[in-house]
Amino acid sequence: MQSLHTMVFDRFCEDGWCYWADMLFRRNYWEWRDQPCRVIILRIDLKKFSLSKSQRKCLRRNEDLTVQRRAIHITPTHEGLFARHAQRFAHNRPMSIYGFFSFFSSIMPCLGMQFDTYQGSQLLATSYFHVGRKSVAGNYCIYEPGQEGRSLGTFTMLKEIEFAIESGRQYYYPGFVYDLPSEFDYKLNFNGLEYFDWWGNWYPIERLPVRDWRGAWTI
Repeated sequence: MQSLHTMVFDRFCEDGWCYWADMLFRRNYWEWRDQPCRVIILRIDLKKFSLSKSQRKCLRRNEDLTVQRRAIHITPTHEGLFARHAQRFAHNRPMSIYGFFSFFSSIMPCLGMQFDTYQGSQLLATSYFHVGRKSVAGNYCIYEPGQEGRSLGTFTMLKEIEFAIESGRQYYYPGFVYDLPSEFDYKLNFNGLEYFDWWGNWYPIERLPVRDWRGAWTI
């Protein structure tokens, strides 16, 4: 990996590529809970984005938190938070934060940022994202177990979207979900959502507040 011009990074995002440990990759099939599945790449058209009622509640619920933005810099505190957060995954549990990031993630493939979210002096959550010329691409979020009621994955994603809008970006890329229910389904609960068809086209889809974990969702 080498540093990319921000417009080149935008082009990769538009073509369905995601960032992972100083690597750009994409895949349209995977396996989740021992079942083959399709990978659905998502983005949000920020001109069409608006807060839902539940998202407004999420922001109000977390008004007591402080969010600090800085270049990606992983400390032992983040390593510990990652290890605790990883315990929520019964399937395909990640082993190390360095499976997702490296010491160069702040500059590769372009500017990498993080939001550290505190309650007082306690770090409750950290989300990571990269910034292109007209896009912001979310990478990963970790949060303290026992804080599920705060919906910190949604909260930090809303903060990244807020940053993208305020900085004049056009698109926000939250990564992917599967056509099977998974822990990543909160990404479907956003207005202005689009999906990639693997032929270079993006099509709008309706916000999906709830997905039945007993069934499958198909595009």
